[in-house]
Amino acid sequence: MELSRRALIGSLSALPLTGAAVKAASSLPDKASYEFSGTYLNAAYVHPMNRPVRQAGNDFFAARANRDVNRAWPGDNPRNQAVAKFAAFINADPADIAVVPSTMEGENHLLAALGIDAHHGVVTDAYHYSPSLVLYGELHKRGVPLAVVAPKNNRIELADMERAIGPDTKLVAISHVGSNTGFQHDLKALCDVAHKKGAFVYADIIQSVGAIPFDVKESGVDFCCCGTYKWLMGDFGTAFLYVRPDRLKELKRTFVGWRQVTNEQSHAYPFDPPGPAIGDWTMRTGTAATFEVSTPSWSSLAMAIASLDYVERLGVANIARHRQPLITRLQEEMPKLGFMPLTPKDAAGPIVAFSYKDAATRLDPQLKAERIKISTYDNRIRISPSVYNDMDDIERLLKAVSRV
Repeated sequence: MELSRRALIGSLSALPLTGAAVKAASSLPDKASYEFSGTYLNAAYVHPMNRPVRQAGNDFFAARANRDVNRAWPGDNPRNQAVAKFAAFINADPADIAVVPSTMEGENHLLAALGIDAHHGVVTDAYHYSPSLVLYGELHKRGVPLAVVAPKNNRIELADMERAIGPDTKLVAISHVGSNTGFQHDLKALCDVAHKKGAFVYADIIQSVGAIPFDVKESGVDFCCCGTYKWLMGDFGTAFLYVRPDRLKELKRTFVGWRQVTNEQSHAYPFDPPGPAIGDWTMRTGTAATFEVSTPSWSSLAMAIASLDYVERLGVANIARHRQPLITRLQEEMPKLGFMPLTPKDAAGPIVAFSYKDAATRLDPQLKAERIKISTYDNRIRISPSVYNDMDDIERLLKAVSRV
């Protein structure tokens, strides 16, 4: 279910907490699980690795090195357990999820599988992930029809998206929570509009899942993808690509590898049955068989199991409830220091961003001296607190930038 920040926090506040939820909420901020020094307010860039995840990685490498050296890793690995845990986060069936190397690669694979070409165009918006915009710009150079909706008052208006969807639009591609500004689409409303016009919707959900409640069935989204190294608090090298089950028939296989093949039979070696020299085989069907090509990062998947367990134990609702006062404080105080808000106040995501002239040049020396990490760019900044942050961290940042 998609909720604004105000509605989300209001709904969370109204809900009675179970004993387990009370215990999880009382454990925030969780500073004990992290070992970094300084003030880190940059989880939207990459989330620090916590102790449970690091231990899962150490256990995996110990098994690979000695304990389970004879284990048949390609057939006995963490993949299915990690997929099942992620599926529960987004209310999906594990059969509808494929493991891909990254969110960006998942989006590329999906475009190929959909057959996006000169007759099947794309609508996106200026707040989509910037390398994705480059991807669509390059496709446009090859003849793919493209419409890019511009923001108004720090928002992408649903009416503008609707007007941009034309008869040749096959896909609407967006970031559910914008990486640069934290703007959050009403995904269900967008899906309803796109589907009425015969278009599919892809959502990059890497800045959503683990940070806010997210439900693929309630949203109606056709495709979405999420890497594990941000709000799922895992490592690089793993992302999960979701395909709505009734959309699978619209996709074609564009890559082939061993993860997709079964019933192989050779005819080239002694004692093989007669047959063609190339051999015989059967191609698997389903989401995983369409997109999983070769060996994924087993170590990253092992760590994803631990990271998903950690996020589940804390509870996404508790994480959002803990984060809200920190972001509200920033929204109230940063404009007083000359920072122009980019994030709508009703956005429910984990990001708050501001425009500030020559931000990196002016702020970086002071932030470095104070050992504070946020994302700084030429003329804007992005702040993204997480489970280890508290109000003291926010006050430390406010004090540092007030000196500039």
